[in-house]
Amino acid sequence: MPYAGRHGIETGEEKPSSGTRGGKSFNAIPVSDSRKIPPYALRLDPMQRPLQIALGFLTVFRIRIHPPPDMVEVGASSWAFPVVGALLGIILVFADSMLSAVLPPVPAAVLLVALWVVLTGGLHLDGWTDCWDAVAASVPAERRFEILKDSRLGTFGALALILLITLKIGAVGSGQVPTILLFLAPVIGRAAMVVASPGAPHRGDGMAYQFLTGLDSRTVRWAAVLGFAPALLAGWQGALAVAVAYVGSLWFRRFAEFRLQTFNGDVIGAMGEFSEALVLLAACVRW
Repeated sequence: MPYAGRHGIETGEEKPSSGTRGGKSFNAIPVSDSRKIPPYALRLDPMQRPLQIALGFLTVFRIRIHPPPDMVEVGASSWAFPVVGALLGIILVFADSMLSAVLPPVPAAVLLVALWVVLTGGLHLDGWTDCWDAVAASVPAERRFEILKDSRLGTFGALALILLITLKIGAVGSGQVPTILLFLAPVIGRAAMVVASPGAPHRGDGMAYQFLTGLDSRTVRWAAVLGFAPALLAGWQGALAVAVAYVGSLWFRRFAEFRLQTFNGDVIGAMGEFSEALVLLAACVRW
């Protein structure tokens, strides 16, 4: 999975643990002997640990967790993804109010979307570009999967990245996105990643398989409640945003499955980016 083992989670181990992120190797941050894990860290509240896992997994914020989570536990903790989305939404709303006070709409939108990318480390954008490099290629499905695992950015991925970022900047800069929907975009986007994933086909191994193994019906239900229920605050626009994001995520998943004949973490990340963009686009629709 492209966002597995985020560098924001410190493992508490002396020896760095290695893994992959979007096909690229990474090392977890080592913790020296002078920074021993306190005893209470081993007895985290049942709700606190999933929140810390989700925060360290989805953002650039450094979170030290011991013992380090595996991908099955990340999947089981994904009910907290919308909570992390809410934190991102609060930061974005605050930043938007400050930028809008001193800059014209377009420059303010560019900086806001840049902040959005920085806060997440470009995590899901990596999956978005990898997916489009693969699904848009006119080659057999097995070759598309090989392209999907290639970390290099191709033409289709670059075009998809430009279009997505342009859409976000255009929507935010249009002045048509209410503050509540700017807040809800990362919330709904992270909920859609979880709610639209169960039942997806996989190859029986890898990080996506482990993530899906950790998803149970209770986790998915809570992700849906925490991610979609707040949209009621935005009235019919919120309901429209949820419907568009959920249907769009399901469509993208089915499309990727058809083209790739499988499902992996890049697809999950791409669903998150796609659903966020759809929320912003739905907010701009004129009625």
